[in-house]
Amino acid sequence: MTQILEETDPDENPIVEFDFTGELTAPESAVISVTPINGDDPDAASMLVGSAQFSGASVFQRVKPNLSGINYKLRCKATQGDEVRVRAAILPVRDA
Repeated sequence: MTQILEETDPDENPIVEFDFTGELTAPESAVISVTPINGDDPDAASMLVGSAQFSGASVFQRVKPNLSGINYKLRCKATQGDEVRVRAAILPVRDA
């Protein structure tokens, strides 16, 4: 499942939520990756600010977008015991 997030300015640092309600009750770990999907950003991984945080069935990750004009795909692979689930979000970055 992929969601489209609201546009953000490169100077902002929003928190992205990956909601696993109905599939995981309390994720224990998460691996989040970043891929530019309509341009080139060799430092895309540097967008992740700190570690993922957990609350209930959700995983939260603060991001600091790098380049305006690029749509970034954020992929969250969450684990709870033997259960593994994946969510993705597209973050469009545009100058305000």
